[in-house]
Amino acid sequence: SVYPLEPTPDVFFADDFAWSWQVLPDGLLYKSYLAGTRESRISGAMLYDTKEGWLFDATLGGRTGILRYGSPGASGAEGWQLDVEGAAFVRLNSEEAWDVDSVDFRFGVPLTYRRGRWQWKTGYYHLSAHVGDEFLARNPGFRRINYVRDAVFFGLGYFPVEDIRLYGEIGWAFKTDDGAEPLEFQFGADYNPAVDDALRGAPYAAINVHLREEVDFGGGVNLMAGWQWTGPISGSIFRAGLQYYNGKKTQYSFYNQHEELIGVGLWYDY
Repeated sequence: SVYPLEPTPDVFFADDFAWSWQVLPDGLLYKSYLAGTRESRISGAMLYDTKEGWLFDATLGGRTGILRYGSPGASGAEGWQLDVEGAAFVRLNSEEAWDVDSVDFRFGVPLTYRRGRWQWKTGYYHLSAHVGDEFLARNPGFRRINYVRDAVFFGLGYFPVEDIRLYGEIGWAFKTDDGAEPLEFQFGADYNPAVDDALRGAPYAAINVHLREEVDFGGGVNLMAGWQWTGPISGSIFRAGLQYYNGKKTQYSFYNQHEELIGVGLWYDY
C-alpha cells in the first residue's frame, strides 16, 4: 500500500487524525502476504507443473474491514480493525479439458492492529478441501479425504524501511480431520514500494515460506515478482508477474504430495 514518503523519526506512519469508530472502514490495516498461497483475494495464474503439465490456479474471494477504531483512510491508517475474509481456491487441469481437479474453501475473521512500524493480527479461520467430480471419474482408485482445519492464528509484521515488510505467523488448529495436524508456521518478506504515479505503477517482489506439521514441518516456498498498481484512495493492489513454487501441494486434498510450479498470473488484493 502507499505510505507517507517522509516519516518522522518517532512515528513511521502519519498520525494527523484522531482515532474514532468507523463502520466499514476504507482499506486494511494488515495487508495480505503478497506471496501467501492461501490469502483471500482474486487471482488467476497459469502454472506449469513439472509432473502434470499446465494447470490454472484461481482464487475467488476477498477480505474487507467491518469495524475500525483508529485513524481514517486506507493509506497509513493506524488502529484496531475487525475484518472478514473468504475465498475458494480452485485448480483447473488444462491437460484434461479444464476439469476441476480440486477446490479448497476458506473463511476467517481476523482482528488486526497497526501502529508505527509494527502490525499485528489474530483471529480464526476454517479451511476445507474438496476433490472435483471430474478428477474422481478419471482416478477411480483415488481415496478422497476430508481435510479440515479450524484454527486460531497470530501474525506479526515489521517495516525495517518504508517499502519492505518482514512477517511471521503461527497457526494452531483446535479441530482437524483426515490428515490435517494442529501446527503451521509461515514467514516471509514483501517488497511493496510507495509511488507518486499510481498509473505508472512500480515493481514488487515477495517470498513466503509455509511449514506444516502434517508433513513433518516441511511445506513450500513461493516466490513472486513483477509489476503492481496501487489504488491511491482504496489502497488495493493489482499485480501482474511471475510465480515459482516448490514444495508440498497447495491443494490440501493432495497435501502430502510434492509439486514444482512456474508460470505467470494476475492478483488483486483488497
